[in-house]
Amino acid sequence: MRRLALPLCAVVALAATSAPARPQSPPRKPITQETYDLWRSIQGSTISPNGNWAAYTVTPVVGDGDVVLRATTGSSEFRFPRGWTGRPVMSVTQDSGFSAPPAQFSADSKVLAFLAYAPKADFDKARREKKKPADQPKASLVLVTTASGKAETIARVKSFRLARESGRWIAWLLEAPDTSGKAGAGKDSATAKPAMLPPAVAGAAAPGPSAAATDSAKAGAKEKKKDTGTTLVLRDLSSGAETRIDDVLAYAFDDSAKWLAYTVSSKTKTRDGAYARSLTGTIAGAEVALATGNGNYKALTLDRAGTQIAFVSDRDEYAKPQSRYTLYYAALGASPAAQAIAAPGAFGDSLNVSDKGRVAFVRDGSALVFGVAPVMPDTIPADSLADKAVYDLWNYKDSRLQPQQKLELARDRDRSFTAVWTVKQKTAVVLGNDSLRDVSVSDNGRVALAGNELPYAIQAMWGEGGADAILLDAATGKRTLVAQKLEFDAALSPAAKYMVYFDKGHWSSYAIASGKTTDLTSALKSVHFEQENWDIPSNPAPWGVAAWTTDDRSVLLYSRYDVWEVDPTGVRPARVITDSVGVRGHIQLRYVRLDPDERALDPNATILLSAFDDNSKAAGFYRDQLGVTRAPERIVMADFRFGNPTKARRADRFLVTRQTFRDFPNLWTGPRLDSLVMISDANPQQGDYRWATAELVHWRSTDGEELQGILYKPDDFDPSKKYPLIAYFYEQLSDNLHQYSAPTGRNVINPVVYASHGYLVFFPDIYYFKGYPGPSALKSIVPGIQSLIDRGFVDAKAIGTAGQSWGGYQTAYMITQTNLFAAAFAGAPVANMTSAYGGIRWGSGLARAFQYEHSQSRIGGSIWEYPIRFIENSPLFFVDRIQTPVLIMSNDADDAVPWYQGIEFFVALRRFGKEAYLVSYNGDVHNPRKRANQKDVDLKMQQFFDHHLRGAPAPDWMTKGIPAIAKGRDQMQKGVATGSQTPSSVPSSGTPKQP
Repeated sequence: MRRLALPLCAVVALAATSAPARPQSPPRKPITQETYDLWRSIQGSTISPNGNWAAYTVTPVVGDGDVVLRATTGSSEFRFPRGWTGRPVMSVTQDSGFSAPPAQFSADSKVLAFLAYAPKADFDKARREKKKPADQPKASLVLVTTASGKAETIARVKSFRLARESGRWIAWLLEAPDTSGKAGAGKDSATAKPAMLPPAVAGAAAPGPSAAATDSAKAGAKEKKKDTGTTLVLRDLSSGAETRIDDVLAYAFDDSAKWLAYTVSSKTKTRDGAYARSLTGTIAGAEVALATGNGNYKALTLDRAGTQIAFVSDRDEYAKPQSRYTLYYAALGASPAAQAIAAPGAFGDSLNVSDKGRVAFVRDGSALVFGVAPVMPDTIPADSLADKAVYDLWNYKDSRLQPQQKLELARDRDRSFTAVWTVKQKTAVVLGNDSLRDVSVSDNGRVALAGNELPYAIQAMWGEGGADAILLDAATGKRTLVAQKLEFDAALSPAAKYMVYFDKGHWSSYAIASGKTTDLTSALKSVHFEQENWDIPSNPAPWGVAAWTTDDRSVLLYSRYDVWEVDPTGVRPARVITDSVGVRGHIQLRYVRLDPDERALDPNATILLSAFDDNSKAAGFYRDQLGVTRAPERIVMADFRFGNPTKARRADRFLVTRQTFRDFPNLWTGPRLDSLVMISDANPQQGDYRWATAELVHWRSTDGEELQGILYKPDDFDPSKKYPLIAYFYEQLSDNLHQYSAPTGRNVINPVVYASHGYLVFFPDIYYFKGYPGPSALKSIVPGIQSLIDRGFVDAKAIGTAGQSWGGYQTAYMITQTNLFAAAFAGAPVANMTSAYGGIRWGSGLARAFQYEHSQSRIGGSIWEYPIRFIENSPLFFVDRIQTPVLIMSNDADDAVPWYQGIEFFVALRRFGKEAYLVSYNGDVHNPRKRANQKDVDLKMQQFFDHHLRGAPAPDWMTKGIPAIAKGRDQMQKGVATGSQTPSSVPSSGTPKQP
């Protein structure tokens, strides 16, 4: 760990004012594949409740990360090894994947806790040695005292818990002892207190198994296998005192840490059960047994107030071959023995309490939501069909196709239906069933909302599905059909007085008490609550719901640019609370929820709004007040992209990312969003490499539509020179003008990498018209490229095009219609819409028809309605026209586009003698996941474009191919080049030399 002498902003200021001459800096280097793995991402950023500290993990693409604890004022910073978190991170923004849980501050901000892992080298070594899971490297718990930066490490920890509202307690669960037989306590074992438990509270029952279960066990029933627990450590952070509890499987605090609840599963069976330990009051430190007896205890949950607890257990039937579960409930207090509230048989012979369903108290604690599962038939032994016919039967009445059923088989086996037990009435009602699988219960536990998609399941295959919105009375199970065949989800208001839904371009409310339906927005004829820029052949989606005010007084709805306050009864007139500032300035204003626990807004609250300018792509924040008719106040607008700000829970201090195309999304903090200081510097090495600039460009399509795009140029761009250009596109990309792009490589064009080697890169927007997606792309992109050629710095004979998936299709189509391009990369393209239409998306098991009729492929109808459109938009039928060399990637385990589409395209190209290459990464999916495959396709793309656009020598795979008999030999060569530039024949910028 280290402490910085100066804040980053001060370091920058000193550098700017220094006068002495310095030696000239070495020239910046081009970005190569070796460069990619140097870049780091910031993950899991959080701010302490008092606002004094920020914490985050900084992680390289491949390798070991660090946890950084940074003061939000001053210069204190501490770093701690995080190790390898388990998977490479392909993006460097805050939204990129992160497999390890983030660091957490205690409620009083005095402690930072996180799990640290072994270095990647240790995991690689364990993999090579084929070690068992129990012998793999284990995580450690690191506890940091924020005031001093002092860290304590506890070895072999599975998980930890901190209470939301109490900074006094922490609990962690240890791994099982290592194979040497040593206790898995780690570094703290020498000072740990003995694993002693106080006796159960006097008068507290420790209910055991039923007589039937005991008799069955005595009868010598076959012993089942079940997971056994490990040591749970409870530490009082104020005193350092610890208590150890053996054989714990699961554990939880309530919000204020009044209780610690846990389940025990021991090899001796003498301690199996569910327990609660009081942490406050007159019985502080006492353990009470909620239920005990040999069996499984699962789904432990407490209410927010720490007054109730629930769990499920099969202890009464554990000795049976197929034991059923019972739902238990206890009111926490001096003698909180659990009571069975839903036992086997409570819901007939066809339903049982599920051990895999969600168990949770509703927000106000008045009801308990749990799952019930249908009785499943016994599974068929694996070898029982060895001499039998094995087949799939597709039936036209099936609601789901067989591939989808197979993918969802595990979900179907573990499915459970929502049920509710009301605390006051002590009654349980099953709300869900096979047609109502997703049920949302209100915060007060009185009503629930479900959507029934089953009547429209077959129509959904071609994109015309929907769901009936059904309200359920949680006390009686009574169902009320509110709306039929909704395309978009309905929602309950926070106080459960209303249900709102969007249908046929308008919002409606349903008053639950009276049953009255009110049209909320039809009268606002000049306001579009539907997405008026919707460009696929289906009904436009709504812009969405922002929030509700307290007691369901009003709902805040979005139009394209503004926020409207609407009375759900329809009595009070709607008003635009942003005073039409959004629509007048083409600035999209959106409510920012700073409190994740917030359910409703005070009707006079001051709210934060994010802002995005459609025209300039600038972004920022506004402040507005509900209940007051005036224009929102601008806080900041600038040429940046901001992340979602986080506010300290108990202080006026923000944490937010800020980025541009050139500036990594580092962390910024301040008391206001217009007064921020940068507190991270994840990638200082960027200054050593060539980068790019990003420019917003405008042009008109062939049909006269105004369009935007992004032109990326080398940062040493000289407008008097001619540059090769690559156009990369998807649908609309210009809004990403200020998005940072880390140097990385896979099956897309990275503008930083290509600009570093002297390319121009163009990301044009596309305007689509129904029925003709291919011509739409052609009419949008080619005029955009021509507008750049007209500016004099594009080499018109060195233009390439590239796209992946939908972009791959558009690439394939365009090269059948124009010879503008000297080279093309088509990743996972659809070449033949007539055959792709009838295919399957293997990642979901869905039929592909919906894409063409009502979604991205935009044909607008079936193949029987528009057979000519399917042919006219298919590149396959015009392959004979192609003059452009093309590189295709179609992977044989593609989970979105059938890989035979790439084969159809390649075989047709080959027939006509066109220059074409098809690379298929074995066992990989639509976008390659294997890191080696990502880097290989990136290298092949660079080599392909360098040859055709810059005159570089062609690599062996282009000139000689790779015969099947030689497969893999190229991967075994030592010193294989990872870059594709040939400095002697390809300059860094300007007109390419001829070989």
